Amino acid sequence: MTTWTTLLAQVNIGRMREPLDSPLLADFVAALDPVNAAADAAPGFIWRLQTEDGNAIAVHAFEWDQGPSAGVLVNMSVWESVEALAAYVYSGVRTNRKGDAA
Repeated sequence: MTTWTTLLAQVNIGRMREPLDSPLLADFVAALDPVNAAADAAPGFIWRLQTEDGNAIAVHAFEWDQGPSAGVLVNMSVWESVEALAAYVYSGVRTNRKGDAA
């Protein structure tokens, strides 16, 4: 088993302008599974925040964010190094409009 002395956690927090079932976010929602699968298979990937559904869109980290907001999304992943995360981010993983990895 590999032992790491230092790991990198990346976190993104975003306030949605529209609900997840909005046509505006359809491409984003469709891309979740293929993008997450590509990250899961990437060299240096260790772990990501997810629910039983395999993503983190059901995580309600900020219960205070109600009212006119459509909610807050939180994404978190852990990587072996900055280089491993950068290699994934700049790997060219793209999805088409149906969310399939291209």
